[in-house]
Amino acid sequence: MPSDVQLMRLFAKEYVSARQNLLDICEKMELEIESRAITENGPHEEALTTDFVWYGPRDASRLILHSSGVHGVEGYPGSAAQVWILEALRSGELSLPDDTAFAFIHIVNPWGMAWLRRVNEDNADLNRNFLPPGEEYTGEPEHYARLDAFLNPKTPAKGSEFYTLKALWYSTRLGFATAKQTVQEGQYNRPKALQFGGSKLANSSQHVLDWLGENLVNAKKVIWFDFHTGLGPFGVDSLLVSESADKESLKQSYGNRIQVLDPSKSVAYRIRGGIQAGVEARWPDIEWTSITQEFGTIKPIPLLRLARAENRLTQWSGKPPMALLRSKERQAMLNGFSPPSDKWRRMILNRSRAIVKDAIAELTKN
Repeated sequence: MPSDVQLMRLFAKEYVSARQNLLDICEKMELEIESRAITENGPHEEALTTDFVWYGPRDASRLILHSSGVHGVEGYPGSAAQVWILEALRSGELSLPDDTAFAFIHIVNPWGMAWLRRVNEDNADLNRNFLPPGEEYTGEPEHYARLDAFLNPKTPAKGSEFYTLKALWYSTRLGFATAKQTVQEGQYNRPKALQFGGSKLANSSQHVLDWLGENLVNAKKVIWFDFHTGLGPFGVDSLLVSESADKESLKQSYGNRIQVLDPSKSVAYRIRGGIQAGVEARWPDIEWTSITQEFGTIKPIPLLRLARAENRLTQWSGKPPMALLRSKERQAMLNGFSPPSDKWRRMILNRSRAIVKDAIAELTKN
């Protein structure tokens, strides 16, 4: 159980502090960090990098992979969880079986983390950006055009707009599962709108693929945990898997938190261009167990309201970058995806280690 002092240290207030936490633990463990920078800088003109860490034998055929910060602002708790796991590896609380290594991808979207956005410097949601090879960056869900004016207003907010009533009305008209799927699936036609998947593979996404191409050469089996926050009950993690996954077998190893990416059956939804599906498509000969570990924060309609307000401000207010960073909308995004609650923080740290223990137990049996 992390102490109050540990919580203060692990949950950084800025991207540079979170990265320094990673550098510090890796120095203590004598682990090398490979850093790949994007072209844009942070608020203090600092370089923004995705950092890659390898722990264990380089020739291992089995790998536990942990990624964070695909949705930038979610990188604050994601970074804390990764440092917490590394500390357990250092202390011996977590011990890997033979022929097994552990790799960390620390902050897939460093620009979004530094600037308190979920998306990257091109307004692209990187969990919609990893389309399979040959698939075009075009298209949108069937009903997205119908929701566009509500989701993406092009004028500054003025007084009460009856957001909640409108959201409930659309949810009723389309059905909640259809509305959720429409909003969240990913769209490629509206660059300034919510859930834009990009017009091409992003700089950060390419870094991930390049690093994996260089480091998966010996991997035959990979268990991958991609850390996210937002959906589900407060502090509780839903373990989201593709509809093609062997759900019952996974429950034997990871418990009843396993849910499929189906809007009618879980807290989540199907997505285009997801990082895990996109990577699996590029390395089909590897045996993948890919799980999105999603920790709940607040309810879906208020959460969408935060994202809508922040995107509206960013796209249409005309404010300079530093004013946007200091805005109440960006701070609300941070609090919405990384609640300033010690209870929540302890819950996510404990479960972040627990799921790794489950993976180690699975590998030890096999």
